[in-house]
Amino acid sequence: MSHPVHPDLLPAGVRAIELAPGVPGLAFTHPAFTATLSLYGGQLLGYTPHGGQALFYLSPTALLQPDKAIRGGVPLCWPWFGKHGSDASQPQHGVARTALWAVNAIARSELGFHVKLNGPRHGELSSSLSLVLGEAVDIALTTRNHGKTVATVSAALHSYIAVGDIRQASLTGLENASSHDKLTDTHGTLPASPWRFHGPTDAVVASGAACTLHDAAWQRTVAISSSGSASTVVWTPWASGAVALADMPDDGWQHFLCVEAANAGADSRQIAPGDSHTLGQHLHVTGV
Repeated sequence: MSHPVHPDLLPAGVRAIELAPGVPGLAFTHPAFTATLSLYGGQLLGYTPHGGQALFYLSPTALLQPDKAIRGGVPLCWPWFGKHGSDASQPQHGVARTALWAVNAIARSELGFHVKLNGPRHGELSSSLSLVLGEAVDIALTTRNHGKTVATVSAALHSYIAVGDIRQASLTGLENASSHDKLTDTHGTLPASPWRFHGPTDAVVASGAACTLHDAAWQRTVAISSSGSASTVVWTPWASGAVALADMPDDGWQHFLCVEAANAGADSRQIAPGDSHTLGQHLHVTGV
């Protein structure tokens, strides 16, 4: 297939690429960073500051093919998070991850790039994405209700944040928050100390507070904040879960932690007819 974006429409520093047959993308080159975006899924796959480590983990065995979600980067879960509430035949995490997104606009400034994409519709709901790449990364997923009745939407920006070794990493900012452990289906409160990881974790935390991922192995921190969100999903499959994932190496679990801006669980949003809701995440890499 031909690339959906004509090269003449791209500003300096942006190239139209084909990540795999049927998977068009865009490559960004800037003095401060490089980045890769898949138009399939509207998914930011990579962002690497000049002279630094990658911000996101992308599985080296990720499936880059139509109808398969891409393992890594920032998958877009929309317009539901997890399983569909009433129809088991619907795909896990919605329809956005396996849809082809259209470029609405790309602008370049001295600081970086601003990309706007139009995504799939689902019923009376439409999706769009704003992506700002500069010395930080800003992602904003907007849902608009074109219908005549209130719509319930859950979503997540499923960020796979790369780390040198998750066993040496910790997460701060969510202390004392209420949490739903999806692995055991129990509710509890997170400890008052930094969150360290010793096994599989899949938690919906009832907080949209800013948090910081401390990565001792790479001697850096990643500042993470959200907007339009009162829930944060934290996930690692650990060794036991990774072996069950065909699109991830058995040791891939060591190299990321998912910290997701979300509208999950009780944080699902009611969108009135004609209204919209935007879920956003801001990520910034700094030294330790």
